Amino acid sequence: MTEITGSCLCGNISYKGDVEVKMVINCHCTDCQQATGSAHGTMVFVAEDAVDVSNTASYYSHPADSGNTLTKIFCGTCGSQVAGKNSGREGVIGLRAGCLDQKDLIQPGANIYCDSAIPSTSMDPELKKFPGMPG
Repeated sequence: MTEITGSCLCGNISYKGDVEVKMVINCHCTDCQQATGSAHGTMVFVAEDAVDVSNTASYYSHPADSGNTLTKIFCGTCGSQVAGKNSGREGVIGLRAGCLDQKDLIQPGANIYCDSAIPSTSMDPELKKFPGMPG
């Protein structure tokens, strides 16, 4: 188990936990691009019940192309997206890598939704690549 901490830009929303990292991915879907304002979103997936979030976060839910519901968890003050949940992955939360204090844990194992990637985005050729969501 690894102790983690993290927070939004203004520090209003913070989290901590003793977790086992299940996986780390770079997602290049249009949704992650729009939600993060970046070329892709990197998420560190852990058990949801292992993470304690301080204060009251804001939520935005919408349908995914799979039919599942995606929920963005963000700070209502500074707007930083700190995490996300997928209704198809009960009990798992994806922590946005940029909010995590333990940067050494951010070791992606794959790039997903590569068909939506911004053409100039470089990707580590050693990582698995998937055109969409892996099956």
